Amino acid sequence: MYCDECGFKNKETAKFCKNCGASLEEEQEQLTRKKDVEKVLEEDFDNSQDEMKLNKKQLLEYLNMAKELEINKLGLENTINDLHSLDKKEYVRIVKPIQKKQKPRKEFQLSDVVDDRFDWVVIRNFFLVFLFIIMTVLIYHYKFNVKWEDVLANILFVIGALFDDNFWVSMFISAGICVAVFIIITLLIFIRGNIKYKKDMHNYKKESNTIDKENDKQLAIYKGQKNIIDGRIVNVNKDLEDTEKALKKYYDVDVIYPKYRNLIAITTFIEYLESGRCKSLYGYTGCYNVYEQELRQNTIIGKLDQVLVKLDEIKKAQYATFMAIQMSNAIQSAFVNTCNDMLNEQKRANATLEAQAQDTKIIKRNNEIISTISTLNYIKHN
Repeated sequence: MYCDECGFKNKETAKFCKNCGASLEEEQEQLTRKKDVEKVLEEDFDNSQDEMKLNKKQLLEYLNMAKELEINKLGLENTINDLHSLDKKEYVRIVKPIQKKQKPRKEFQLSDVVDDRFDWVVIRNFFLVFLFIIMTVLIYHYKFNVKWEDVLANILFVIGALFDDNFWVSMFISAGICVAVFIIITLLIFIRGNIKYKKDMHNYKKESNTIDKENDKQLAIYKGQKNIIDGRIVNVNKDLEDTEKALKKYYDVDVIYPKYRNLIAITTFIEYLESGRCKSLYGYTGCYNVYEQELRQNTIIGKLDQVLVKLDEIKKAQYATFMAIQMSNAIQSAFVNTCNDMLNEQKRANATLEAQAQDTKIIKRNNEIISTISTLNYIKHN
């Protein structure tokens, strides 16, 4: 110990300074208290080890296996979400129904035959009225040998014309001719419109059949792709279910307190233990206590959704968690890429084998981890 008066280094058992003779009792008390604290902490660590029955190496092995299951679980969950998104994406990409043109209308007007820039209905009616007047005048003049001045007089003096029988006859004849002309024009329009309608309908049906065939073809392609994606979703769901069961059985060994059975806590504990910051889960310097302190101080992030958003930011403070998320993303990418290859006809055979190998690997590893549970239970209780 060092003397507070002169700074001379003395033996830890010395009561007085060998250099200046100053009392060292206060320093001796501080040293004793320090040793007592270290002893208490050491006893706390030893008691926790006795309670767990797992040494640091065995605890790390347990945590690493739990981490592996958590990584697989997260990767498979994200894979399922991606596969559902891929299904929607494939639907939008493949199924693009071709819209049909409007069905032809069976409406026949003079505007169907001639230029649409004029109101030909009005022109037609005006023409028939004008024709009616001209025909009336001509018939009245030539058929009944009426002089032109009398014709004009009868036209100018309508009341007088009403008393002239010949003028009424001329009007009826003229009206008959105009009606005949009207019927002929209407028939011509009907015939012309009917021919145009039949032609338009023929083209419409032909084009509609072509569109229906193309749409059916696109739909058939999508259904084939959907069957592949749905098949992968079913298999990945089975892998996820198997992984969740294995993880539950593994946690049921009761090494980790339920509150901390998640990817972030597990990876953080591994980092504490491997870096030497902690020696156990329990006690003042244990993983649980340090983890809670850092959460309260906002030194680390404890929620997965926030970690995923701030992945680059946690690289320094939570490196083990960062690496675990990266591994999870790699699993996700591998599964999704395999499904994409299965949608490609040229790569489908190899991709199918790869998908089977991925599923087998997950299940095999889960079984291997479950097989260690009996060993852990034996260590824990003996």
